[in-house]
Amino acid sequence: MMPCTNYFNYISFIAYLFPIQYLPMIEFDNISFSYPEDGSPVFHKLKLSLPDGVVSLIGQNGTGKTTLLLLGGGRLLPAEGKVMLDGKDTCEFKNEKERDKHAAFIYQNMEFETKEDIGTLLEFVYEHGYHPQQNKDFVPELIKIFELSKTLNKHTQEISKGELQRVIMAFSLLYGTPVIMMDEPIFALEEYQKHRALEYICDYAKRKQLNIYFSLHELDLTKKYSDYIVLFYKNTPPVVGPTEELFKPEIIEKAYEVPFHMLKAKETLFRDALIRINKERGLYPKKN
Repeated sequence: MMPCTNYFNYISFIAYLFPIQYLPMIEFDNISFSYPEDGSPVFHKLKLSLPDGVVSLIGQNGTGKTTLLLLGGGRLLPAEGKVMLDGKDTCEFKNEKERDKHAAFIYQNMEFETKEDIGTLLEFVYEHGYHPQQNKDFVPELIKIFELSKTLNKHTQEISKGELQRVIMAFSLLYGTPVIMMDEPIFALEEYQKHRALEYICDYAKRKQLNIYFSLHELDLTKKYSDYIVLFYKNTPPVVGPTEELFKPEIIEKAYEVPFHMLKAKETLFRDALIRINKERGLYPKKN
């Protein structure tokens, strides 16, 4: 029988010879991408790994935040290079169903009409999702957290933009994927609702070891709720790092090309613009 000391020495030696390779949940390997109608590359030979955990994408409009989310979630495919999602090349997914097992996606300004009421849909999404085990209390918990009780007998086309955003966030958690990607998911919410939603989502992600990637224009929320930041610049590749290291006025100013104290006003203008667009579409005014 091998002595205990020799056994552990042997294990250490094997680990040295064959180290375990850490695979990030999402990796961009020399990818290039451009939109056909534009032609100019959004990314060229980009090599980037997204950390696990809760990650916020911030930066000026037009710097590629939404595009990176779409590529990372397999909703867009690179012209060159590979995007690895949960260890899978996104170009090799056979269909949407196979892709959707790995990542749920919340699009900016997401809108859709349904025949079923929201209460039925919440139960359906949970029942047909990918949770290894189901908890009968989970749907009621999300209804409470996202304040959905008044929407349960309504259809998605009958509720406000803020209500719809809260419903969609609940859907994303009920779906049960290891990755959730969210593009501006909370701009129509009241301030307390934003904090309530993000606090719950981030806590849930840590408890269940999920990976959340979201873009936000509210920098104070990014600072409070994200573990890591992907900071986008104009004409240079994005930078990834811990929030506590990257979220510094001089670094943020360089990316946004605006004095830090003026960024709050810029955020407000962006949110007001999104709300104005939705008013023109008839989604406002309605009570959240």
